[in-house]
Amino acid sequence: MKPWHQFCCAAMALGLALPATAADFSAWIPAGWKMVASAEGDLNGDGAADAVIVLQQQDAAKIVANDSLGAPKIDTNPRQIKVLLRQGAGYRLVAENRYWLPSAGDAESPCLADPLLDEGGVEIARGLLKVKLGYWLSCGSWSVSRDTYTFRWQQNRLRLIGWDGVEFMRNSGDMTERSVNYLTGRQKTVTGGNMFEDVPAAKIKTRWQTLPKQPARYLDGPSLPSPQDWE
Repeated sequence: MKPWHQFCCAAMALGLALPATAADFSAWIPAGWKMVASAEGDLNGDGAADAVIVLQQQDAAKIVANDSLGAPKIDTNPRQIKVLLRQGAGYRLVAENRYWLPSAGDAESPCLADPLLDEGGVEIARGLLKVKLGYWLSCGSWSVSRDTYTFRWQQNRLRLIGWDGVEFMRNSGDMTERSVNYLTGRQKTVTGGNMFEDVPAAKIKTRWQTLPKQPARYLDGPSLPSPQDWE
């Protein structure tokens, strides 16, 4: 059964109305949610502009007070990502994930900037969907990390094919870069660089390794890897 068929069955079981196609994004925005990010581009090679949208719940009870460092209020409302393929004059939902994206704020890390809207984003380019997440804290840590997850439409699903990550220290600039080919399981790690200044090539170290075999993972699958999965 194709993933959007699985979703349709689940929606019908819950008594939800699910359009086959719709002229705009609003059909896939539930009551009590809003769209906070979107991007358009051709994902399946038919020349039409497909779309990715990110939704965020609007529940006042999930905006919590913070009496420590950081923002006075922390928005812990969940987010979900949906991918829509252009079909005629409308769009068709083909993939979604309701659990993977981080919320705007984190009650356990009140100094954390919004990983998606402040430090990352979504884009569709050259047939690929890229989801970028950044982790930067205004207090409590010098460490900054930025991760890019790359998905490709194949066999009617969005498969994760790559992950690129960079981590650096805001005080020293010391930097580590990693890049994974998720199809081959090969990882490239570059150390010795610096975010703020040029470093002689002789001091840059590059290491390649073959990672343990991993199952194929998809945007609409039960779990997606974090950078720690590759270490």
